[in-house]
Amino acid sequence: MIAMATAAELNREPSKFLQQTERGDTILVSSHGKPAAALIPQPKRTSGAELARRLATMKPAPDTADAIDAILKGMDEAD
Repeated sequence: MIAMATAAELNREPSKFLQQTERGDTILVSSHGKPAAALIPQPKRTSGAELARRLATMKPAPDTADAIDAILKGMDEAD
């Protein structure tokens, strides 16, 4: 979700807006009625084991699989 805040609101209640970003919201901050900044959520860190598990269960789109196969074949032929 994208929420709006003024610089004055952010100054008065910074914790409120930080909690929103921790929940995944983006906060657009305006100053004097003009966009000034955006607070965006920090990406969650993923362990190597979790990433490997996710990749093992993914299936590429057919076009992507064909492109990867062509690249790998080209690499084999270059050797």
